[in-house]
Amino acid sequence: MAPATVDDLESLLGLESAGFDAPERWSRDSWAAELDADQRLVVVSREAGRVGAVACFSVLDETAELLRVVVAPDCRGRGTARRLVGAGKDWAQARGARRMLLEVRPDNEPALAVYRATGFQPIARRKDYYGTGRHAVVMECEI
Repeated sequence: MAPATVDDLESLLGLESAGFDAPERWSRDSWAAELDADQRLVVVSREAGRVGAVACFSVLDETAELLRVVVAPDCRGRGTARRLVGAGKDWAQARGARRMLLEVRPDNEPALAVYRATGFQPIARRKDYYGTGRHAVVMECEI
């Protein structure tokens, strides 16, 4: 695990294409802003000399947010997402956060399994979060 740099931007965009449907993908400008923002952590996992996964976190006062986790299809099932989430929780705790929130599609079973395994519990639902008829489950974890 290592902090992402601007040199990783093309790799992050490739992960977006592999991990999300077009309406849910973050743009080049969105990723560039995350890489440059204060109170953000963008952390990558490198495998075989390339970026195999990324996670993005923010923190504001005592609340952190897991904004994004994307793992390349050929890197899934190895615990990478769990390690990225753990790194983000450690980072947020070091900045004074006491809890972390995230949103996830209710049909994204692999992500839900990772989040449950890392201590997250569902607390709410956001209607139309991903677009009309595409809701989100809000999850929380104490850190």
